[in-house]
Amino acid sequence: VEVYEVEFTKEGETIEVANNENLLEAGEDEGWDLPYACREGQCLSCAGHIEDGPALDYIRHDGNEMLDENEMGDGYCLTCVAYPVSDFTLETSESP
Repeated sequence: VEVYEVEFTKEGETIEVANNENLLEAGEDEGWDLPYACREGQCLSCAGHIEDGPALDYIRHDGNEMLDENEMGDGYCLTCVAYPVSDFTLETSESP
């Protein structure tokens, strides 16, 4: 298991997230009230924005039915199905 540092800008903290833990659950484990609805990558409620570059450079989606390549290229991800593959900065509650 690899562990990466993810800065949650709205929460003002950087936490370690394992590559087998999605961003939503990692934030919830910290006690943060992050937005979500379906938890299955089928809506945009949990969307977040990776400020460092294209989303797929920093996360891997395990099911994503809402974001297209352009949106992911702009750094958007679905936190409920996004697993880190690098260190990055995340802005939650940011929809494309």
